[in-house]
Amino acid sequence: MKRYKGLKWFLRLGQRRFQEISGLENLPKSEPFILAGNHIGSPDPIFIMSLVYFTIQRPVIFLAFDKVVNFFGKKRAYDWLGAIGKDEDRPAECLKYLKMELENGNPIGIFPEGMRNSAPFLMPGKTGVARLAHWTGAPVIPFGFAGPATWTFNQGLYASLMFKKDMRLHIGKAMFFPKMPQDKITKDLLVRTTREIMAMIGQLSGRHYPF
Repeated sequence: MKRYKGLKWFLRLGQRRFQEISGLENLPKSEPFILAGNHIGSPDPIFIMSLVYFTIQRPVIFLAFDKVVNFFGKKRAYDWLGAIGKDEDRPAECLKYLKMELENGNPIGIFPEGMRNSAPFLMPGKTGVARLAHWTGAPVIPFGFAGPATWTFNQGLYASLMFKKDMRLHIGKAMFFPKMPQDKITKDLLVRTTREIMAMIGQLSGRHYPF
């Protein structure tokens, strides 16, 4: 199935929800990159992609909640929505697939907090983004997103169908980290890189990162 088939009209509608947008020019047009930012509600990837897809004219492969992926079926979720399920029991498997996407020249998207968070501060960032950045040398494109906080499927659906302008997206400049062999990537390095990425996401989203 062709990616986003039948959904492009919906993505166009999503663009109308934004009252504030900046930094779209920071998105690489042809190179692989890691889009990383904060996560507030279940339909966040749809709204973010409504701007990103039509800017770079190519889909971003998002790491998504496994229940969403399982609802559509893994193959359909990947082929149609560009979503890869997050398996909490086997996080290394998810990173392996995302690494392959980057090596194949595709952009990927991750929410490094690991879950939705509507608090005025960011939660501790997981190290997957940092690991992928050092594995592949792909730049990290940080972003800050503001929109409706949703937790249930019905809340997400309702938020997706509203027409008021209540969202903001700020995309930062590319952050580059050295590509390194696996045996040189230490825990301390991952923690430092993650902290740097999360601090920038905090600035862009207007949220404090206290870790």
